[in-house]
Amino acid sequence: MKIPVSYSIKSLFQRKVSTLVTVASFALVVLVLLALLAMVQGVNATLISAGADNRLFVLNRNATTENQSRIDTGDVSTIGLYPELKLNADGRPVTSAEMVKTSYVETLSGERIQVNFRGVDLEKARSVHYHMTLVAGRFFDASAYNEVILGETIFEGMGAHIGDVFTANRQIWRVVGVFRDNGSPFESEVWTSTGNMASAFDLYEFSSVWMVINSPRAMPALVEKLNSDPKLFVYAISEKQYFAQGTTAAQGFKALTWFIAFILSIGATFSAMNTMYASLADRTGEIGALRAIGFPASAVRWATLLETLIMAVLGWLLATIFVYVLQGTTFRTPLTGLGYVSFKLTITPFLIITGFLFSLAMGLIGGWIPARHATRMPIIEALNS
Repeated sequence: MKIPVSYSIKSLFQRKVSTLVTVASFALVVLVLLALLAMVQGVNATLISAGADNRLFVLNRNATTENQSRIDTGDVSTIGLYPELKLNADGRPVTSAEMVKTSYVETLSGERIQVNFRGVDLEKARSVHYHMTLVAGRFFDASAYNEVILGETIFEGMGAHIGDVFTANRQIWRVVGVFRDNGSPFESEVWTSTGNMASAFDLYEFSSVWMVINSPRAMPALVEKLNSDPKLFVYAISEKQYFAQGTTAAQGFKALTWFIAFILSIGATFSAMNTMYASLADRTGEIGALRAIGFPASAVRWATLLETLIMAVLGWLLATIFVYVLQGTTFRTPLTGLGYVSFKLTITPFLIITGFLFSLAMGLIGGWIPARHATRMPIIEALNS
C-alpha cells in the first residue's frame, strides 16, 4: 500500500519557512553550478568554432603571446616565400603581418577594461581572416587619424555606437564600423591601421604573421618547416591549436566549478536534513499512525524522501529560470595566449539536465537518512509520543 503523493506535498506546507530556506539552498547551489558551467560552455563555443583548418600564424620564437612577440621585417618577407601558401589573384601569398597591443580602454560609461588593439593592412587581413564581415558602419581609412573598427562582442560590451569616441593609451579613437568574425576572439578586439598602431603604441615591428595555406593536409609539415628553418627565428602554430589553448584554460575552470559546487552542496544537503528532521519530529505520532493502519515502513520512507526530492526539484526549477534570464549575457576573461576574450553565457539542454541530476543527488543524500530514521521507532512508542 502506497502513501499518496499529496501527503508529501501537504507536509511541506506545515513548515513553510524551513521549506523555503531549503529550496533556496538547493537553488543557490544549482544556480552557481549552471552559471559557471555556462561560462565554460560560452568560452568553448567561442573558441572551438572559430579556428580554420587552413590558417596558421607565427610568433617570435621566444614569445608565448602576440603581445610579447616582435618579428623582424626580414622574417616577414622570408615567410611569404613558402610554396605551401595560398596565392591571391595577383600571385602574392595570402599573408597578413599584424601588430598587437593590449591597452586599457575607457568606455562611454567610464569603466576601464583591457582590450587587444590589432594593427593590420586591411586588404591583407581580410584575405587571411576571410570569415570577417562588416555588420555596421564602414571599414577604417588607413590614412585617417585613429579610426577603428570594433569586433561585435566588444562593441556591445562597451555600449558603443558608430561615430563614438573613446580613450586608450592617452589617445582619442573614433569608432567607424563593427565587424563579425565567425564568433572568434577577434570579435573582442579593436582593429586599426598599422600606421595608427605604430604612432600610438610606439610599435615598429610586427607581432605575428598570419597566413592561409593551400591544403589543411600540408599544415603539420609546414609548421615543422617554419619552426626548423635556420633563416627564421619564429614559432609556428595552427589557428585551431592556438584557440585550443583557451579551451584548456576553460577545462581547468570547469574542474574548479565542480569543486565549488561540491562544497556548496554539503551545506544544502545538511539544510535538507535539518528541515526533514524537524518536520519528522513534529509528526512522530502521525507516522506511527500511518504504520499502525497498515502502511509499510518502505512506503513511509518513500513518502518522507519524496518531500526532500520535491524541494530539490523546486530549487532546480528556480535556478534554471534565473539562469535562462542570464542567457546571452556577455562576460570577459583573460585566457592564456589570447588576451582578454569576450564570450556569451551559453545554456544548453545538457547543462539543464546536469543541474537537475545534481539537485536530485543532493535531495537523495539529504533525505535518505531522515527517511530511514522516520521508521526506526517502534509503532507503539511513536503513537505514545
